[in-house]
Amino acid sequence: MPDDARFEWFADVMGVRAGERVLEIGPGNGASLARMAERLGDGRIVGVERSATALARAGQRCADEIAAGRIRLVEGEIGKIVPARLLAELDPGEQFDLIYAVNVNLFWTSPAPQAWATLRTCLSPTGRLWLCYGYGTPTDTPTSPKPSPTRLTDRCAAAGFTCEPTTSGDLLAVHLTPTH
Repeated sequence: MPDDARFEWFADVMGVRAGERVLEIGPGNGASLARMAERLGDGRIVGVERSATALARAGQRCADEIAAGRIRLVEGEIGKIVPARLLAELDPGEQFDLIYAVNVNLFWTSPAPQAWATLRTCLSPTGRLWLCYGYGTPTDTPTSPKPSPTRLTDRCAAAGFTCEPTTSGDLLAVHLTPTH
């Protein structure tokens, strides 16, 4: 299944490790949540999704992982949801080791200052931030819509991050590093 290949590739590139606390922005029906949860072992992944319908589908798809406490779902829109609501899914005082989004256009189509601020608040000082794009596999010809490198670099720079892209086939993963 293409989703398996792309989510495995994204997880490899992002360096997902057992025991991490992960936040996925916009997990949709939960396909990526389920794949990432397998790698986390006793870690935890929280998915924040603005669509109640998608969240319900993710809840069905990931029912076993939710029951085991490995996946948590939160309804809300990044930039509008209070960061404390997301951090409440972790133990007191913890922040996320990894925050990522797959095919979330917000970060390159608008300035999104509140969304960027939420990410900064939720990410641990040693945490990693990734934006991932693509619908195919690491071996497919690039055809799915993605941000132009210039546009994404400009948006990230305006938010205080540098970008380091990695590509393979139809997939793009961009590691963001704070500049200040």
